[in-house]
Order: sequence, then C-alpha cells, then structure tokens
Amino acid sequence: MPTPFCRTLVVFALGIAVHARPVLAQPYDRAPSQLRVMTWNVEWMFDDYLGDNRSELSREQSAPSAEFWQVKLDGVAKEIANYAPEIVALQEIEGQQTLAELAERLRTEYKISYRYAFIQGSDTFTEQDVGVLVRGGLVSFRRHEQSKAMFDSRVYYNLSKHLVCEFKWSDVDSPLTLMVLHLRATEEAQELRTKQAKLARHWLEAHIAAGEDVIILGDLNSEVAAGNLADDIAAIVGEDEENKMLDLLTKLPDSKQSTHAVLDKQFDRMLASPSLMSDGPESDWSFEKIEVLTTASIRGEPDGDAHWKKRLEIPIAELDLSDHYPVMATFRRQ
Repeated sequence: MPTPFCRTLVVFALGIAVHARPVLAQPYDRAPSQLRVMTWNVEWMFDDYLGDNRSELSREQSAPSAEFWQVKLDGVAKEIANYAPEIVALQEIEGQQTLAELAERLRTEYKISYRYAFIQGSDTFTEQDVGVLVRGGLVSFRRHEQSKAMFDSRVYYNLSKHLVCEFKWSDVDSPLTLMVLHLRATEEAQELRTKQAKLARHWLEAHIAAGEDVIILGDLNSEVAAGNLADDIAAIVGEDEENKMLDLLTKLPDSKQSTHAVLDKQFDRMLASPSLMSDGPESDWSFEKIEVLTTASIRGEPDGDAHWKKRLEIPIAELDLSDHYPVMATFRRQ
C-alpha cells in the first residue's frame, strides 16, 4: 500500500495537486503604480552564430559579424532601459538565447531585472520568433494549438509565431492576459492574415467575455488604417458591442500613427479589452496613453530605403536598430 508521501506524488503527477492542496497557491507580486507595455519588432535580431540556423533566409539575415551583433544587442538593450517598460513584447527574435542575452545586458549595464517568456514557434522559413521580457506579475505563459476540427473548418489560419502570457498582481482584481503576435506580411496575404486574427480572437474570447483585462499586440502587418474596422483588425476587435476591443492607435492623431521607419504603415498595433478602457469600482488598470517611440530605432539620420538595400554598407554605429518603431501604452492603477 502506498505511503502518504507516495500518494501525494501520484496526485501531483496526475496534475491535480494544485486543486487538492490550496495551501500551495503562490503569492503574487504587488502591482506597480503604472503598467507600461511595449511592443517592438526588432528586425532580424539574430546573432552571428549560424550553427543553429537551418533555413537559407535565416542564415542570410543573421548578424554578419560578432561586432555587428554586439552593437545591435547593446542598442536594443539601451532603448529598452531608456523606457524601462514593465512588459516588453518582441518580434523577429531568433530564440530564447536572444531574450537571455538581452536580460543579462539589462541587468549588468542598466541594473534593471527582467525575466523572459519564450516557447519556440513553428516558422521554419524565416525561423523568426516572438518573446516577452517582464519585470513582474507573470504567472504563466503558453502557446495554443488548433484542433483537427478547427483546421478542417478552414475558418482559421495557424499562428506560427505567438505567445500568451498571464499576469496577476496581489492588489489588482482582474488578471491580465497578453497575446503577442507576428502575423503574415504583404497585401497578398490579407485573407490568411484575417484568418490568423480570427484565431487569436477565438482563443482569447472567454477572457474578453468574462470582462477580464486582455491585450493583443505585436506586428500585425495590417494594411488596415487605424479607425477602420475591416479584415484582420475587425476580426480582433470583434462584433459584440459589449466585448469589442479597442485599437489604441486610434487614440493618436492621424499624423502620429505610422509605426514603420521606412514605409508609411501602421503595422505595429495594440488592442485592449473594454475593461482596460474604463474605471471600475475594483482595483484595476485603466488606459492613460499610447506612444509611437519614433526616435528609439533611429541612429543618426534615418536610413530610409538604404536600410534594406545597403544594410552592410552603412557603418554599424549608424545603422538604424530596426525598420519598426516601438509602440508603448501606459495604464494606471485605479
């Protein structure tokens, strides 16, 4: 007959120990006075080691030298430290090692402590991925997968690059669920991108309907202008009036909405659930402002088209960090 200790191990192995032993519930971090959430496509943030890159494209776009990589790493870390957001969602990173090196650089050079969340995606063509740096409040992170029935329906298109993070604080009533995305690019991919957006909304629908705090952000590659409800943006916003998400770029003047350093495009977006847009009687987060940080990516004079055409000819110290600007939203605790 199993001993009490063995029975405890069996229960834990079955994945029900947390329910059977409430005493194990973890304490949560205290919330900061403000929550700053940044999204940034850091454009091919791949180091100079090619041994872990299988695709031809990822090898071509990796840092061409150790010096090039260190300048890129230093530059991105410096800009993150300059704003010190509580949550940083990154796109076009190589993998977990990118986040680990960034976190280490932020700790040693800027004395800012970040943890990171990462689960490898399934984009084998570019090998690009997404990840999140956090200063506190993170309690879990995960990826979702479609069922066979969902695949067969052809309503959705798979999200090869996504990550869902859940945050809880001891003095904030609602949990925050954040999904970082990097959707398919180009105008020709509009139909696929809309199906990807439908999938993202589907996976978070229960949280939104429950009135919880939800943020969907990242490089959506959307061709839809802020304020227009069509295609991919409409799919994320949703049709139910009570549960519509808000595209936070609409809180900026039209002239301030471009998020791309070369093209006049609004690729980088952040959408918030209704609970984040109004104050309730409980302790919660409330939207204050959104900013497109147009100086963060630029080194000296903007590169323009040369950023793509003459990437290896521009001096490393003058090459813009990315062809995307970071976007940052600030929420206040009420």
